[in-house]
Amino acid sequence: MKILVAEDNAVTATLMTGILTRHGYTVVLARNGSEALRLLGSDPDIQGVITDIMMPESSGLDLLRALREHEAWRNLPTIVTTVRDDRETVAQAVSLGCKEYILKPVRPARLIERVTKVFRQEKVILMSSAEVISRYSLSLETYRRIAKTFATQVDHTIAALQNWPTNDANVPSMDFIPIMESATLLGAERLMAALEEASPSAGSPPLNPLQGARLLAELQLVRKALHSQGS
Repeated sequence: MKILVAEDNAVTATLMTGILTRHGYTVVLARNGSEALRLLGSDPDIQGVITDIMMPESSGLDLLRALREHEAWRNLPTIVTTVRDDRETVAQAVSLGCKEYILKPVRPARLIERVTKVFRQEKVILMSSAEVISRYSLSLETYRRIAKTFATQVDHTIAALQNWPTNDANVPSMDFIPIMESATLLGAERLMAALEEASPSAGSPPLNPLQGARLLAELQLVRKALHSQGS
């Protein structure tokens, strides 16, 4: 998931970037609200915003106000980080769509707790390697071996779906159990949802073309994420 962080303090921006990156997020930095809006306009992959309140040129409240007024951005989940905790500022941020409020100095555990609550409402493509290793107490070698197996499963499933006859009414029957187990372990939540939808129960019809197209798209996203991790 790609998060836009609007923060004019270089130390805080570096700290937040490091924390978020270690937990599998991609960070785009802006120094004020105006720059944040320019970045949003040029990068459609941004899925959430964390903004400071007091910034030069254009404040965090200005940014929240602009998001609310923009049709494409009004539903972007937003978190505010600031040293100000007065009732008026908090109420104004909430009225402009702020989902969570984090007081500075930013503490890693608190930041990830709030980010997970607000931004993980959407299923993730692939959990970060650090998070998987920590969650299951794996060695790096074990993680890499599992990720390599998963990448092979993903490639084989992509090939099978790409090679099915386009004039067929249904996708050929496939065994998704092995890849579902790997997807569960590595936190490929969106792929898991597509696989669960695509897996026929006893007596149900086989996968239809629409399900096949969705599954193929999710597999390709996971393959890209695995590649970025070196798998």
